[in-house]
Amino acid sequence: MKFLDMYSAVQASLGLEDIAVLDELAYSKALVNRGVIDVLSRTRCTVRCIDLHVTAGQGQYLVGNQILSLVDIEDGLERVNRDSDYQPSFTMIRSDILRLSPTPSEDGEVQVWAVKFPTPMVADTDDPSTEQFGAVPAEFHDAIVTYGLWHGADYADDASSQQGERYRILYEGQDGRGGRLGQIRQLVNKRGTQRAPRRRVRLAGVADASNWIGG
Repeated sequence: MKFLDMYSAVQASLGLEDIAVLDELAYSKALVNRGVIDVLSRTRCTVRCIDLHVTAGQGQYLVGNQILSLVDIEDGLERVNRDSDYQPSFTMIRSDILRLSPTPSEDGEVQVWAVKFPTPMVADTDDPSTEQFGAVPAEFHDAIVTYGLWHGADYADDASSQQGERYRILYEGQDGRGGRLGQIRQLVNKRGTQRAPRRRVRLAGVADASNWIGG
């Protein structure tokens, strides 16, 4: 679906205005862009390989706001004096600091599989299927619209959808773990390997000194 089709669906379904004295068009567009981010971050339906430059003795790196979440990591450094079963691991401290373990002993690159932050759509012909705008598969675009309907209905105090609750359940399920997002996660998992992931992201509470080495 094109950007125009998405925000128009939100507007038309909820009766949001686009007249001079009450123009809610910008709000509808913002909802769609927020929906792209939410679908990507909660389903990880699209991941990309990113090269991070690392420095010897530096274990923490500021990844900034270009990455929504990290999925896995591969070590590209020379395996000198390391056990054959060595596997690097990572910890995300809050949302923007990456801690590598063990700390790199030499300069090099580490490859991470990550969900990248998309560029907001602006033009009517922009498409969330394209790389720049998130590369969300076309078959999942309905979830983006449903997200917009959920929050738009709450904003518009739409009684027919119980102020957006009906759309919320369609989107994420009654308990937040089902609905369309749950279906997408199942489809994504079926397309991937059946092997359990070797490492998981761990969250830490606070961060100390860190720096960013380009990537």
